[in-house]
Amino acid sequence: MKTRNIPIQNIYYMLCYAWNRGIEKDNIDLNGVKGNNIYDLLTLVLCKSISKIIKKGIYKEYTNHNEETYSLKGKINFSDSLKRNSFNNGRAICEFDDFSDDIEHNQIIKATLYIILKSKNIDKNLKEDVMRIYHYFSNITNINISRHHFEKAKIHRNNRYYKLPLDICKLIYNDIIADENDGSISFNYKEEEKISYIFEDFVRSFYNIHLSDSKVYREDIKWDVKIDDSFLPKMQTDITIKTPSKVIIMDTKYYKNTLASNMKSEKYHSSNMYQIFSYLKNAEAKGEKYLNSTGILLYPKVDKDLNNIYEIQGHILKICTINLNDEWINIHNRLLEIVN
Repeated sequence: MKTRNIPIQNIYYMLCYAWNRGIEKDNIDLNGVKGNNIYDLLTLVLCKSISKIIKKGIYKEYTNHNEETYSLKGKINFSDSLKRNSFNNGRAICEFDDFSDDIEHNQIIKATLYIILKSKNIDKNLKEDVMRIYHYFSNITNINISRHHFEKAKIHRNNRYYKLPLDICKLIYNDIIADENDGSISFNYKEEEKISYIFEDFVRSFYNIHLSDSKVYREDIKWDVKIDDSFLPKMQTDITIKTPSKVIIMDTKYYKNTLASNMKSEKYHSSNMYQIFSYLKNAEAKGEKYLNSTGILLYPKVDKDLNNIYEIQGHILKICTINLNDEWINIHNRLLEIVN
């Protein structure tokens, strides 16, 4: 459950950037989280964000209904009413819109709160906060949450304050394991896989916010071949940074060991080296600044700092680490130092 002993505040900051909410990272007090349990962190932030929703007013939408009723409303469905013999019973099948809070957004939140209450992994004091919030959703339909609910819960200008809680709900949903014997919930937490995605999204969003004169994005690179390349694997950078004077192609890697062991000696991961070099060489076909683009492999620090620079066939290649256990201001400054 613990994430490399990374301070829980740093994990939260990384999540804020990964969710494109970096400027809001200091808005939530994390004193309610003991230790480095990421699910306690997610629960606390979820409770805080839902509390704001409750104060603002639970979001509602118009939903379409088609039901048999004694009181006429909306539009009468004559075809269905005749088929079901509704008129003879003093009723009619009516189609009407209802302005309701019983929609996917709130159903997802209620289902996630229930998952947390059933979980073995969440601090009991946090569960008390969850229970208090859960009662506000008593009129919302209970659902067995699934991926299609997240697909249907659209975020737009009028409900953008739901994005953060729904992002958290999705993270929690992706990890749940139900115990068939007692119905309890636990989490299948795969640190290297989960934090790898968070780490990449965090770094990309960080540069997007703090390198105001640059374009930061994921970029597709085509193979520099003259024949049909439909069978060749897709090349997509984790992060491309285009400044007024240069192009940087960065790959973020989250491993338990920064270096690979080979015959009792430590080496860079060869697959990472081949990958970044392939990006640099094939991107040369784009011309201009790509002819001398810089490649960076960025790893979290495990046991040693790396800040090694090589020049290979016209390209600068940097192998760097960042200490995620450090004070956040040092993490901030280190990320800027790496690209400068």
